[in-house]
Amino acid sequence: MNTGFVGIGSMGGMLVRALLRSRALAVENVWVANRSEGKLKALAADFSGIHVASVRKLAASCDLIFLCIKAGDATSVLAQMGPELYPGQLLVTTASQIPLQTLEDRVPCRVAKLIPSITQEIGAGVALLMYGARAIADDHKLLEDLLGRIGHPIVIAESQSRPAIGLTSGGPAFMAYLLQSMAEEAARSNPDFPPALALSLVQETATATLRLMAEGNMKPDEVIRRVALPGGMTALGIETLSRHVPQAWQAVFKESAEKEKSARETLVL
Repeated sequence: MNTGFVGIGSMGGMLVRALLRSRALAVENVWVANRSEGKLKALAADFSGIHVASVRKLAASCDLIFLCIKAGDATSVLAQMGPELYPGQLLVTTASQIPLQTLEDRVPCRVAKLIPSITQEIGAGVALLMYGARAIADDHKLLEDLLGRIGHPIVIAESQSRPAIGLTSGGPAFMAYLLQSMAEEAARSNPDFPPALALSLVQETATATLRLMAEGNMKPDEVIRRVALPGGMTALGIETLSRHVPQAWQAVFKESAEKEKSARETLVL
């Protein structure tokens, strides 16, 4: 089966490389199209035999197509693909703002939505999947088997997508920011404490904590209970965080939902 990737930027490029390195796809069956020739040349240099093509040629040659472009670019790209798309194909968008129904109304093929995570670079983490109304059982099996080679595919309803995306696709950035800011503030609190040491300590502690939760079958509240003993400094820290962190997360999820809703309302394919 020929598989195409339109757009090989941050997420599209990561998907192509992860799927090829895991041998989930054979390089001779992979087609790529992109506005930037530099990215195409770099990919072709890494994977000899990959097919570099125009968007229209890719659409005519592939049974499975990943549309890894911004929602705002979809109209022009679909116009280029349009004459070549047919009902037997499966078109998968990675743009969260494009509603499946809107995409289904625009193309003759079956559609799905994939929200990957940067953690698929190491063959881990959740890949969110949503299916259009025309998708069939074979489409489910195909995508879930394919993505199961580089992560943990989880099927959700489109109505659940915004908070799920924040936790999975956005999660690595949120967590990295929290770790970085924790280390930076710790270093600022003591002039004798080097920032590099602070970051090293917080990264190793975060890795070990996740291992403890997974291997020890611990929930977050149990870790907190066992570490933040009543009257101790950690308990004081948790009390301080509880006054500020929930409000920050509330703003993160509320504002991202509002922005996506606005983007959907103005999108025309």
